[in-house]
Amino acid sequence: MQLITTNNKNIMRHLIFSLFILFALCLSVSASANQLRHVEYPTYTAYVNGLSIAYQDFGKSTNGTILLVMGLGAQLITWNDELVLGLADAGYRVIRFDNRDIGWSEKFNDLPTPGIVTGIRYKLGLSLAAPYKLDDMAADAYGLLEHLKIERAHVVGASMGGMIAQIMAAKYPERIASLTSIMSTSGAEHLPEGSVEIDFSASGKSRDEVISGTVALVRKFGGSIGTMDQDLLRQRIARAYDRSHYPDGSARQLWAIADSGDRVELLKTVKQPTLVLHGKQDTLIPFQAGEHTAELVKGAKLVLLDGMGHSIDQANMPIIVKEIVELAATVN
Repeated sequence: MQLITTNNKNIMRHLIFSLFILFALCLSVSASANQLRHVEYPTYTAYVNGLSIAYQDFGKSTNGTILLVMGLGAQLITWNDELVLGLADAGYRVIRFDNRDIGWSEKFNDLPTPGIVTGIRYKLGLSLAAPYKLDDMAADAYGLLEHLKIERAHVVGASMGGMIAQIMAAKYPERIASLTSIMSTSGAEHLPEGSVEIDFSASGKSRDEVISGTVALVRKFGGSIGTMDQDLLRQRIARAYDRSHYPDGSARQLWAIADSGDRVELLKTVKQPTLVLHGKQDTLIPFQAGEHTAELVKGAKLVLLDGMGHSIDQANMPIIVKEIVELAATVN
């Protein structure tokens, strides 16, 4: 989840300040030593950019390769299997991976996590000195493409992953064939803030408390996820928890976002064919953020999706797959 969209710097700083306090209070939560590891598909490890990255590989590159980049604290399994296999069925090799500090990719256990002091520095507009930034995460993804000897790829990013994908398109134009930014943002200060309120009391230490708190939170993200079957939603969140529950990594990723600034000028340099997808009912990153992203990239196509909040829902998934494939086909 990304909370770097607001119409007022003071409001944004207050929000991040609150999140830093939350992480400072709750990062003592540790994963169970007996976690159930869900492995429906083979998972591989690549050593890139000085660290290990876990990834999964689908399909054949008949029409090219698509790299999927997920958002804050979210693992590769957050990319719905139906979406991944739909892209593979369209003739694309599809790579999904765990960002650094999340899932089965390398954890930075020796690095600090943001706390109250970090939040105060953010609120005062001082340097945050995050241990890594979004540029570093973009370099990880670029390194994965190099490791797999993929000369050109279509990059698709969701939420924070959209921010990383934007950076990749701008910094590595020789490697990135097209850009798809889903429910993400340019990070510009004038954008409207989301309406989601974080319920700090929902953050518990036990597995059940964490899962229940997360279920309650994501139901506020807008769109159909708010009416999704309770048992199914809980099952998906439990699957992610059991695969890897590592809140320290989420905290450092949030730190990276806060310390990386906006991408307004960077997006103006993107020359690749670009698609911006955003749910009209997104309450976390309002659709105006998607509109602004599309405005900054010359020739970008904007698609606003009815009924979709800050998640890729079942109803809009065929549309999303179709749009990504059509964009890639224009390059091929």
